[in-house]
Amino acid sequence: MSWLKGSGGQTLVEFALVLPILLVVIVGVLDGGRVIFTNTTLSQAAREGARLAAVEAGNVGLTTSDCVAPPALVGASCNPGARVCPPDLSSLKTDISDAVDRMTAAVGPISAVYISCDPEGSAPSGAWTESSGGNGCDDGSGNNIAAPGEVISVRIEHTWQPITPIIGSIIGPTTLSGSASMTIN
Repeated sequence: MSWLKGSGGQTLVEFALVLPILLVVIVGVLDGGRVIFTNTTLSQAAREGARLAAVEAGNVGLTTSDCVAPPALVGASCNPGARVCPPDLSSLKTDISDAVDRMTAAVGPISAVYISCDPEGSAPSGAWTESSGGNGCDDGSGNNIAAPGEVISVRIEHTWQPITPIIGSIIGPTTLSGSASMTIN
């Protein structure tokens, strides 16, 4: 019986030594799950933004009777079947940003949304922005260059912060991104 009394202290010391390592591993796994979830959400949000851009980009500036400017005016009770026709590229980008924000509510705010149109049918590559590889779908003078059959690309960025202090001090805030391209209708 005397050997049972002495092992309690040893168990406590071993537990105290292993606990911090175990907690770091558990929280590290949680951070890994969070980064995978965030990356997946950003990819889906970029696809949603590109889908909306592909539908609306060919209608920028149109004023036909079947067009409405704000997307909120299209629904089952009002203007069913109407097209959304943003008045300018700024409104198109706002519509895309709103669609992306709806998809990324669970991960937090998006730090940037970039769009690019390409008549050749290829998307920008690498870590592009509108000033480095993308074109914002304008010709440099603010005129829309999006046309049916062209490819429109959307890239979004989000700043991700780990919750584990050790991982946070090593890598700090990290910019994650998602991008997608679709053909303009």
